[in-house]
Amino acid sequence: MKLARFSPPTAAALLLGLTTVLGPGTVDSYAASDVPLPIAHFAHMVVDAPHGHLFISGGSGTDGILVTDLDGGNPTMIGGEPGATGLALSDDGSALYAALPDQDAIAAISTESLTESARYGTGTGTRPDSLAVAGGTLWFGYGTAGAGGIGSVDGAGTVTLRQDSGSWPAAPMLTTTPTPSGVLAAAAQTGDTSAVVTYRAEGGALTRRAAKALPVPDLSDFAVTADGQHLAVSSWLRASSNRYRVSDLAVDGQFATPVAADAVAVAPDGTLAGCGCNGAFEAFPETGAGYYREYYFDDPLRLAPDGLAWAPDGSRLYAVGVDAAGGTPTLRTARDPETAGVRLHGSSTTTPLAPGEAYTFRAGFDSPLSLGAGESMIPGTVRITRYDDADPDGLLIPDPTSTPAHIPVDFFGSYSVAGTAPATGSLSFRVDYSGGGHYAPASQTFDIPVAKYAPTMALTAPSAANRAAAMTITGRLTWPHAHVTTGAVHVVKTDQAHPSGYAVGTVPVAADGGFAFHDTPQVGGANTYAFTYDGGTSYLPVTASAKVQVSRATPGLSVATDAKSYHSGATVKVTAHLGTTYNSRVVTLYAQPAGASRTQLKSGKVDAYGNLVAYYRISRNTVFTAAFAGDYRYAPRTVTTGTTVTPTVRTQMQWPTGTTRIGSTTYQVFNKSEVDMGFNLLVTPRQSGGHMTVYLEHYYSGAWHQVTAQDCGGVYADGWYGYVRALKLFTSNDHYRIRGHYTPPAKGAQTGSVWSRWTYLTVHPG
Repeated sequence: MKLARFSPPTAAALLLGLTTVLGPGTVDSYAASDVPLPIAHFAHMVVDAPHGHLFISGGSGTDGILVTDLDGGNPTMIGGEPGATGLALSDDGSALYAALPDQDAIAAISTESLTESARYGTGTGTRPDSLAVAGGTLWFGYGTAGAGGIGSVDGAGTVTLRQDSGSWPAAPMLTTTPTPSGVLAAAAQTGDTSAVVTYRAEGGALTRRAAKALPVPDLSDFAVTADGQHLAVSSWLRASSNRYRVSDLAVDGQFATPVAADAVAVAPDGTLAGCGCNGAFEAFPETGAGYYREYYFDDPLRLAPDGLAWAPDGSRLYAVGVDAAGGTPTLRTARDPETAGVRLHGSSTTTPLAPGEAYTFRAGFDSPLSLGAGESMIPGTVRITRYDDADPDGLLIPDPTSTPAHIPVDFFGSYSVAGTAPATGSLSFRVDYSGGGHYAPASQTFDIPVAKYAPTMALTAPSAANRAAAMTITGRLTWPHAHVTTGAVHVVKTDQAHPSGYAVGTVPVAADGGFAFHDTPQVGGANTYAFTYDGGTSYLPVTASAKVQVSRATPGLSVATDAKSYHSGATVKVTAHLGTTYNSRVVTLYAQPAGASRTQLKSGKVDAYGNLVAYYRISRNTVFTAAFAGDYRYAPRTVTTGTTVTPTVRTQMQWPTGTTRIGSTTYQVFNKSEVDMGFNLLVTPRQSGGHMTVYLEHYYSGAWHQVTAQDCGGVYADGWYGYVRALKLFTSNDHYRIRGHYTPPAKGAQTGSVWSRWTYLTVHPG
């Protein structure tokens, strides 16, 4: 887990609109190289810079100690050192000490000849493991689970156990300062905590300074700072930046970054190596904020326990990565680990500068390492060189304006230059940072786009206006930043009289981008005004339009037929009459029969009386429409009229025995012996859904009286409707009459309603 101090690239990009670029050469100059190690496992590593050696042990199952040059090359083995684990160099660097747990011994190896010069037995079952040289004495942690201790080997080779009177739950891990001192620290995990003890090593004896259980449930490595004042304790489960004071193991400030990897190491100058992550490692200062550099292993490797070691001069940091099973040891050498990378930010914009437009170019910095206390600018010098057509070889800006660090915008300060975009050609700036202190140099060229671009145009126009009345349309041009005043706006109007448009004027643009156009439209209807800004000398053209509906008078228009009702098949005369208009006398006549689509009857100019006549053969109810499309001063108008088709009804009596004349009226004669009287009606043209009502009347007391009315009888599909009545219901020898009334369907009627004629009848008793 990496606990980030801040994220400067993100903050800068959001607040300044900056483009982040890694300085050229940064990756190559500070790269880390990987070398697979010819051992199955890894245990410990020390750096012997004076003799040009790396000593690497592999632990249980190995038979020797691997030796390489300072680049991890030219590997060789020091044989006869089975299961070597902990390693340490003597104060003078002449001897390499190696713990041999399986042999219950410690070997002394000449760093000159790379051969064993002595072996010190530590006692049966002691299993020495961790080594450290402090106060001129070699110390070793020994023991097994449940029983551990600290022993020593003096200059004469005398081995002494139980140098610490306390008890240890296992063989303790030992550490000391990176250069000779009398500081020694020991630690062992005890469940959810780790027992830590600090000592003063002097005269071959240990004096306890402090003992404490620290909240570290997964102890894998720890280290003493270069000045011997503090401890850095690594933990992944409870990652912490805490510095523990050697004198009392109290928390005394914070390291620059959390110590959370499986290894931690201290350089002689005080720089630490570790990480707030798992698959990587960092170099960072003891105090302050941030880190110098971060190095990642390729998956699936991760930093091995005890897998970090510094070159004495801090020029290199060595790390060993292993896979999840602890195998595939790989050496990574990080060069110049105490130099922080620097990224340059150059102000840029997606909108090009206009020629002649004022600008401010700003160069900022980013680095994972924060400025030190009291620093307001990144150390070093900055050179900014401008390139354009006038100075193709570059013009050095003599005094760029510096701005001190200001969180959260600038963490390292910035430099800026002001100027005016060139009239033609490109513009770029090269920023060269010299580097300084713990910061690496960086250089980058930033191209600033210079080109014509189009501003945005907004119009404000009335939606409607009166014909022949003055009106005004206003507009405004908007630039994304400061602009030069140039160019004009040209107006083209399109109306009914000029469908292709025509130029109506040019208006100037004010310094704030505003303009106004005045017009008195003479043609009614839609008047469209297209405004085009020509861009002048510095911008691209832009066009916008506005539509204004100009009022028109309402013309007189009517449509009439020569009758309101017709029989099917009749010819209808349709007449449209148009009143006064301006420049159009064209009318169009349409017919729309019930249940059908509209069709055009005739279109053309009206006659001298304003009339247009058409003829139409009618078969059902029909709506006639007259339409005037409008002209320059009169609005479009449409009027309608409806006509009705009256159907024909034919009647037929069933089962009469004959006829008789009564006065001037002919009666149908029925005999009661015939049982029923039938009355049929046929409607043409027929329409599904129509209804018939039959009325029967009886004559008595000098007048006709209704006997019955059968309502809502549906007409059959063939147009017929049949009515039947029992003859016994009639009074013998009296006079009767019968007729029907047809009603078309309530919805979609294609004809009108109609009455049939009366049919007269009488019934004889026989």
